[in-house]
Amino acid sequence: MRLCSTTLTALALAAALPVGVQAADNVTVYGKARTSVDMTDNGTDNLTNVSSNASRLGFKGIEDLGNGMKAFFQFETLVNLDDGAGSTGTLLGTVRNSYVGVATGFGSLLMGATDNPYKVATGKLDIYGDTMGDFNAIIGNVSGAGTPYDEREPNSIQYWSPNVEGFQFKAGYRLDEDPAVKRDRYSVNVTYENGPLFGSVAYEAHKNDNVSGAGGGDTDGIKVGLGYAFNEEKTKLGLVYEILSEDDKATVLDRDAWYVALTHKVDNNTFKVAYANADDNDVGSNTGANWFAVGVDHSLSKRTTVYALYAKTNNDSGAQYGLGTGGSSGAVKPHTGTDPSTFSVGINHDF
Repeated sequence: MRLCSTTLTALALAAALPVGVQAADNVTVYGKARTSVDMTDNGTDNLTNVSSNASRLGFKGIEDLGNGMKAFFQFETLVNLDDGAGSTGTLLGTVRNSYVGVATGFGSLLMGATDNPYKVATGKLDIYGDTMGDFNAIIGNVSGAGTPYDEREPNSIQYWSPNVEGFQFKAGYRLDEDPAVKRDRYSVNVTYENGPLFGSVAYEAHKNDNVSGAGGGDTDGIKVGLGYAFNEEKTKLGLVYEILSEDDKATVLDRDAWYVALTHKVDNNTFKVAYANADDNDVGSNTGANWFAVGVDHSLSKRTTVYALYAKTNNDSGAQYGLGTGGSSGAVKPHTGTDPSTFSVGINHDF
């Protein structure tokens, strides 16, 4: 088997650094291994595959610059643990959250490729993240057009405020770097977290987006999230409401959606159930969908979890919402009007 030079370099670097130990005083090696066996009905065919669900390898660090300033960085890459559709055929894959920045008492400024503030505003409410039950089947998604409002943005500049009494503000600007298109993006959020309560509000605007393919109009999205833990934090409730729209025209991007999730922990088991609904868009009727997922996680240790889940999307006759996310090699984009479903068994390990 031949490995590309990038892979060999990464392997050599990883081998030189003790796993679970800092590579230097200010550098940490970390990773998340995510695999599953998915038995999926995509609406027309049945298939079974092994998926690598956003498995990744990362390096991060921080350096004290004195006078209350610190430099920090993170390099993270997708790791393909399978060789299915969408795999590069090598160990290393797509760049994930990777940036460098400076932090002061007034907040942090960073540049690179990283999740937009709109995305991270409700990320912790996605109880099936990095699985085939990810809430991006509906949230951040547009029928037939993928997830334009739940993305990791390249060419980004972001500001993160300090956390003050549980409140934090984040703002991001992504440069398109194409003067002929000028498809810039702006994203902001405000989050609040204090004890069992979590809340968030986020807004994002895309210039000349062309998501609908109807002439590159300006689009925007707004969403609110709410989370609450009770019963000694054994039971958790999550809610998200989202409005997407395109300016000056009715397109597939004009739609509302909502999501609710409930988890309950019993010993080493966490039982999960979630439901989401997307309304008809402004183009026509029968363009909405509903989605649900049920499952259970079993913790083998603090770092290792096995799970099983069942998820299904019920599309109206003119809708095309799928399952999973772009980070899952088992992600499903069905034919219009079909109802994809999956039974997935997986293992997650963090280091």
